[in-house]
Amino acid sequence: MWDPYIASVHKYTGAEIVFDKFHVAKKANEALDSVRKKEFRNSTPEDRRDMKNKRLLIHRREKNLPDDKRESLAALLAKNETLTKAYLLKEQLLHILDEYDWQLAEQRLVTWKKNVLDSGLKEIEKLLKTLYNYMYGILNYFKYRLTNAGSEGFNNKINLIRRSYGYHDIEYFKPKILLEFAKAKICGQ
Repeated sequence: MWDPYIASVHKYTGAEIVFDKFHVAKKANEALDSVRKKEFRNSTPEDRRDMKNKRLLIHRREKNLPDDKRESLAALLAKNETLTKAYLLKEQLLHILDEYDWQLAEQRLVTWKKNVLDSGLKEIEKLLKTLYNYMYGILNYFKYRLTNAGSEGFNNKINLIRRSYGYHDIEYFKPKILLEFAKAKICGQ
């Protein structure tokens, strides 16, 4: 969701852009974190103690939480209505991203939009605006079910090689990248 990248893709290819669901989830968690920080700043010292070190708890999907963490999450959300709204909107969006029918996903996004606007949470409304600006690529995710996990993993491998061995000469580094790509292809990674 970077405009110069999008412009380059449109200029030099005929490809459709697909925005990975993990990037959408990241944006949702960033918006949720903005709400959490605001609520933390505006809370009493006692409530701050209860909220402290709970960031990762609210970022995890509810369906992936172990039972003891669910209880901790429920206690946190029971004390803060605003954080509860933001958390539920994040969860609703992530459930939509699990949808396999793109037309149903589009309908559910319309419902989510209404829920966001009804919530009055400015941070989540900002997320909504961002997502609607890039809706074409998000809907393409539902149509094509593509993620960029493989390319991101390979980019991480390239960066690891560069940092580990300190390559500075790109012409010497290129064959090393191709060699790693060949190894990954042979091993079926």
